[in-house]
Amino acid sequence: MRFLALGLVVSACGPQMMTVDAGKNEFACDSMTAEVTLAGKVQAEIFDKQCKSCHNAFDASNGDYSDATRTAAAIAKPSQFAMALKPVVPNDLSKSVLWRKMNALKGPGGEDLKGVMPPGGMLPAASLQLVRDWICTGGK
Repeated sequence: MRFLALGLVVSACGPQMMTVDAGKNEFACDSMTAEVTLAGKVQAEIFDKQCKSCHNAFDASNGDYSDATRTAAAIAKPSQFAMALKPVVPNDLSKSVLWRKMNALKGPGGEDLKGVMPPGGMLPAASLQLVRDWICTGGK
C-alpha cells in the first residue's frame, strides 16, 4: 500500500515538471528583477555554452548565436515555426518562441514548435531563470 501511495503522488506531479517552477506561472515576469543583458551573462552563460554548437555561422538556417551581435540579429527575425512570433519578444515570455522551446511548450495558438531546446533536454533551473530575467527586462 505504501508503494501505491507513492506512485499516486509521483504521477499527480508529473505534468507540472514541464514548467520552470511548478508553483510559478511560466509566463510571469518579476517586476523587481534587475536588468539582464545579452552582452552580459546571457550570451556567455546560455548561447555560448548551450546554443552556438548548432546555431552558428556554418549553419545559420535556424539563427546564428555565435556572438552577441549575431544573436541579437537572429532573435529579431520571425520564427520559422510560428511566423507571427519572434524568438524573443521583449517583456513578453508568452510570445517568445525561445522561451517556449526552452520549456517544451507549444506556441500560443497551439503551434508545434518542433521540440525542446537544447536538444536532449531542458536547461537547469538557474539557466532558465537567467533567460526569463533577460526577456522580462527587455531582452536587450
